[in-house]
Amino acid sequence: MILPLTTTKEGEKVRVSCLNCPTEDTCRLHELGCVEGVSGIVISNKKNIIFQVGESRLAITAPLAKNILVEPIDVK
Repeated sequence: MILPLTTTKEGEKVRVSCLNCPTEDTCRLHELGCVEGVSGIVISNKKNIIFQVGESRLAITAPLAKNILVEPIDVK
């Protein structure tokens, strides 16, 4: 199930499926390591989303996060 990053919960592990953002935002996210297929953890989902990819934590505004589509990773 693919959902916007804004609908995730704190502590949830997700995989980025699609960056449906304007070109300049997509380029910047790629530079920061947020690319299609990468896994990360939602650290905070308040006004802005804090999304950890590898050792980097990205602060993403809610309007931008709505355009980042992710799928939950089942952790067993």
